[in-house]
Amino acid sequence: MQALIFRFFDICILRAGPQDLPSSLFLLRLVVVLSTVVGVFLNLPIRGFSQSFAISLFSVVFLTVFLYIGLKLLNKLARFRQSLIAMMGSNIIIDAVMMPFVYMLVAAKAAGDSSPIALQMLLLSLLWSVTVFAHIIRHSFDIRFGYGFLVSLGYLILSFLLVDMIFVA
Repeated sequence: MQALIFRFFDICILRAGPQDLPSSLFLLRLVVVLSTVVGVFLNLPIRGFSQSFAISLFSVVFLTVFLYIGLKLLNKLARFRQSLIAMMGSNIIIDAVMMPFVYMLVAAKAAGDSSPIALQMLLLSLLWSVTVFAHIIRHSFDIRFGYGFLVSLGYLILSFLLVDMIFVA
């Protein structure tokens, strides 16, 4: 298990790809559940439990559908399970890194203050997330990194827009 956790860290620092993970249904289920739980805790101070849970579930489903359709269109559906495991596993790590900064921003706002360091770190984490997803997409879709970055950025923007439309604060 420890080797697997380190493999997710390797993906997050762009030293490994989805092809370096096992294609395990158990692992897929585990990272989906853990990603959902971490997503709930990430959104909890902003949205409350029920809306955080709904957003987290929506994010998991949206990522799954997005990846499935992309791989199906490119005739690379055999890569689906490993790619989704890589996306969810790296998402767990990146969301866990983002979490303290979200909580710091919420606490600063509640105190009528601002936290520019927390905001900068959150934005850097977001850029890291797009870069890691681009890396995974590059390997999964077998495209250049620049195209993977554009696909990743498009996915992120579309995801944020849909969450804002569906889950009005």
